[in-house]
Amino acid sequence: MKLLDNNKRMILDNKMNNIISLIEQVYDDFLLTDFPRCIVPSSFPIIWFGDIKSFLNSETKIITVSLNPSNNEFGNSKKNIPYSTQFRFPDYDGSIESLITAFNNYFKLGRNPYNSWFKASFSAILESFDASHYDIAKNNALHTDIAIPYATDPTWTGLTNAEKHYFEPIGQKIWHDLINILEPDIILISASGGFQNKILFPKVHENWEVIIPKEKYPVLFNQFKVNNKISDVIFQTQGRKPFLNMTKEEKMNIKNILELHKNGKA
Repeated sequence: MKLLDNNKRMILDNKMNNIISLIEQVYDDFLLTDFPRCIVPSSFPIIWFGDIKSFLNSETKIITVSLNPSNNEFGNSKKNIPYSTQFRFPDYDGSIESLITAFNNYFKLGRNPYNSWFKASFSAILESFDASHYDIAKNNALHTDIAIPYATDPTWTGLTNAEKHYFEPIGQKIWHDLINILEPDIILISASGGFQNKILFPKVHENWEVIIPKEKYPVLFNQFKVNNKISDVIFQTQGRKPFLNMTKEEKMNIKNILELHKNGKA
């Protein structure tokens, strides 16, 4: 038992070392590169949202995915709240260590997460897996962004095609490097149509499979090989918010729907 505990600790330590290296590279690139004006001022790249150590210690490791962080993570121009790293990340003091702490504490009690977006988007679907971004479930989920981890104003849908083409290769590399380290069991992604095809890990199934038929935005399933692990991926084209085109009942039952499909009983 002690040997197993030591092995687990070594694996977790190695993952955290790799995470720190990734953050340092992303952060340095962000500071040194002359990015377009659409990047929110007084911001930093948000590589993940949530408690990464609780995630790594969860029985089922779940990652939610959308496009890029909202400009509302750093302020709110409509409410005359100026952009600042302290708006939702009070732990940040300019150091890499504080950046990690700020990510990890984002959903903690007494903090200021973007609840109206995160809860509406993911709470019900995560509950199906006994998971939450918040510290209220058996499994602690992380949130990530596949297009770019930089907050932009306007948000992704309002960017020009040139800006999107500029950001996508950067963001996809960061996201894939992160997923490669985290090796999740389940990835829940809701983004613009076509982004399911921008997951570049080797597919288990050649084609995406429909697990909840819908006239406009069916819920799709595939599996990908992340190192030596198979990750289940659920995708739906987003509405105004991720998974907005699923009913609450469908979200609450998605684990059972997924298991029935995998067992060939759907």
